Amino acid sequence: MTIDQDAGRPDGLRERKKRHRRQALHEAALRLIESRGLDGTTVEQICEEVGVSPRTFFNYFPSKTAAALNLPERVFSAEAAERFRSARGDLMPAICELIASSIDTGMERRRLKALIAAQPELLSAMTQWMGTLKEEFTGLVRDRVDSDETAEAAIMLALASVRALVHAPGGDDRPDAERLLATMDRLIAVRHVTMTDPADG
Repeated sequence: MTIDQDAGRPDGLRERKKRHRRQALHEAALRLIESRGLDGTTVEQICEEVGVSPRTFFNYFPSKTAAALNLPERVFSAEAAERFRSARGDLMPAICELIASSIDTGMERRRLKALIAAQPELLSAMTQWMGTLKEEFTGLVRDRVDSDETAEAAIMLALASVRALVHAPGGDDRPDAERLLATMDRLIAVRHVTMTDPADG
């Protein structure tokens, strides 16, 4: 028999309900925008699918675009930020764990890529969110390194790796943090690639 650790805890039950509702709103927005397009979908239609009011919708997402892409209002959770602040050891693996806790590169990744490809206007929302990610990210990293130059280099490498990972082919079942660190290693390895001699072609 499985014991529900949240049973009898009002706060735990409330948080589970909130997570479930957020996921339901995301799935409804994604499904409707896939079938009707961004302009053909309204917040009211998304709410009707889930059975909530627009007021409730805006407690979870600032827009239908954010709901479809499942973009959190706060990029890093308080728990993830605290784990990073207290982490020991190498910087980049800790950064990968921090980012992996806040991005979804799992089973919906292909759907989201296809949606953005079909409706490029969604890309502006993603770009804006990436700017927010960088702002929060910068503050956290600078608290853990001894120079702004080191922090900037780490941030640039991490964000480039996120972009590369998002566009990578599927089929890799490793945890996101491992995949992100491997992507970083691949980008760094390019530094040591030797050019071929055109005459060899």
